[in-house]
Amino acid sequence: METVLVLDSAAVSTRGPRPDNQDSAVGGPLLVAIADGVGGNVGGAVASSLVATWLAPLAVGAPGDGAEDPVRVVASANERIRAAYTERPRLRTMATTLTAVHADAEGLVLLHIGDSRGYLLADGELRQVSTDHTLVQALIDAGSLTPAEAKVHPQRSAVYAALHGADDDVAALDVIRLDAHPGDRVMVCSDGLSDVVPADVIAGLLGTGSPAEAAATLRDAALAGPPTDNITVVVADVRSIEGPLPLRLCTVGAASELREETAEALEADWPGPVPIGLVQHRPH
Repeated sequence: METVLVLDSAAVSTRGPRPDNQDSAVGGPLLVAIADGVGGNVGGAVASSLVATWLAPLAVGAPGDGAEDPVRVVASANERIRAAYTERPRLRTMATTLTAVHADAEGLVLLHIGDSRGYLLADGELRQVSTDHTLVQALIDAGSLTPAEAKVHPQRSAVYAALHGADDDVAALDVIRLDAHPGDRVMVCSDGLSDVVPADVIAGLLGTGSPAEAAATLRDAALAGPPTDNITVVVADVRSIEGPLPLRLCTVGAASELREETAEALEADWPGPVPIGLVQHRPH
């Protein structure tokens, strides 16, 4: 029987100092993902919840069984954002980041747009595997800004790419094959963690305990920061298995809290398969 890589994951999310939580995350044996909504009030929460819910079926599929291409699923979710705000103009400004790690028949692949982050911890070394789609990161890459200057730049939160229903959104999606092996650990998180907790502290805390313990410890470190935003962390151990997948799926943040608004945005008038039942999943 063929051996495949799976993700043994745990997720936590808290609104931090904000009045609501616009982050959504999903974790399962084949997918971990974080979506950080933008657009204000309910719009950002609906956008992140919609994308996380749309991706959730990938988390419990079977690698190599002809399951749908994750990029195509992201594109479909992006179309759903456009359909949702076309039907409900109050949602027109909604958008969301997305950082996901998907296990397929060949290993792990990162899908990324925006300023949420993906990390890989291997042999005790932490590596950021996503690149922020922000103005300050572009200036750093061009040599016009130092990382220290970026931390206090007045436009440090300006994101130049996100999922907001435009035709060219998915063209900006980074798709990167990861060199990951059993025993490694991956993390996806919102900037509520990465903007507050230094990379060396993240490296030390990410490698401790189980995925659930590490995720909780990192959340607590951000809360002690002090925090500036919603905080969402998904930690997963990379494992190899033979045989059937464990059927375990959790959602946290807006994806588990905003069920009514998400259900409206995923109504059956959408021409295609709608994973509407997934909005009922709760973390466990």
